[in-house]
Amino acid sequence: MEQLPANDHAWNRQLIQTLWWVLIGYELATIFAFFMEHRERLGFSLSHFFEFQAMPTSLLLILMGIGYAGVHYFAAFSNYIMIVWTSAMACIFIVCIPELMSEYELLCVPIILSSIYFQRKFIVFSYSLGLFCFLGLTVITLYRGHEVTPYQFIVPIAVITATAFICKMIMNKGLDLSNQLKVSIVREQDLLIRNVMTDRLSKVDSLTELFNHRSFQEHTDHLISHMPSDTPLELALMDIDNFKQINDTYGHWVGDVVLKTVGSLLREVLGTDDMAFRYGGEEFAVLFVGKTHEEITVLCEHVMSTVRSTVIPEMPGQQLTMSIGLAPYNRNTMKKAWFQLVDECLYMAKRSGKNQIHSHFSK
Repeated sequence: MEQLPANDHAWNRQLIQTLWWVLIGYELATIFAFFMEHRERLGFSLSHFFEFQAMPTSLLLILMGIGYAGVHYFAAFSNYIMIVWTSAMACIFIVCIPELMSEYELLCVPIILSSIYFQRKFIVFSYSLGLFCFLGLTVITLYRGHEVTPYQFIVPIAVITATAFICKMIMNKGLDLSNQLKVSIVREQDLLIRNVMTDRLSKVDSLTELFNHRSFQEHTDHLISHMPSDTPLELALMDIDNFKQINDTYGHWVGDVVLKTVGSLLREVLGTDDMAFRYGGEEFAVLFVGKTHEEITVLCEHVMSTVRSTVIPEMPGQQLTMSIGLAPYNRNTMKKAWFQLVDECLYMAKRSGKNQIHSHFSK
């Protein structure tokens, strides 16, 4: 099963802060209890203070220092060090606090904390360490002269073991949820990519890789609606001359080569502000934004010159030419009337001998 990429350093920092608060809470609680106890007894016992206040505090501070040094100098083993650290702290509480003597369930705390690393080996390590600490504490209890019944021996082992299994089940559930989340994210990303590709295919002509007629209509509507009124907008319709003859003579596959070549030339010649579209069949549309009519005419002549100088290997000895109709957008006219005007200009260019530009300004 795939493991979670645990941010162990962040967890360990939070765990260290928690241990500090535990130590501070222990100190405050023991000082208060010691004060209240000796206030009632009206006496001060140095041995009692040393046993239940000074010694545990010293051991915990030493443990804190060793733990800090271990995490700092052995960062690669910091997770194991944190488990040992918390286990040792639990042992100190059990040994040094009379009220917690025989409360071996505290050894379950490191097992629970080890589950935050979401790796089985840490749970196994903390469980094994917990059993080892329990056996060691049992030996200390017997050494002190206290009796350990079978019940007192079996129940803590059962509780520690049950805790380890529960933590493992919780970890497995977390990993399953994480894997499901990853699969869901991958599916959403794939769906997003497919939607983007579908949207692109619906707006881009697959042969020429120019925007298609649908994109032309959408972009034109957007420009008319949002473009400042003083920004010039002009439309050029470009038609490949004698394209039907090319298809009939050389075949439609050569016609596709011609269309693809012209589409590539338009992308190379036109500027970044000029948008070229495959209008339909052998016709191309170009929207010029923010340019004067003279600048647009120069660009269109450059396009025609580039097309004429382009050699199509599949058409030996055959020159490729195109005719262009050109007209600016007038905000006092409808879009449909503007398209018809440009189409009429293209028709006049064809009728006048092809391989030329006919502009509305030339009427």
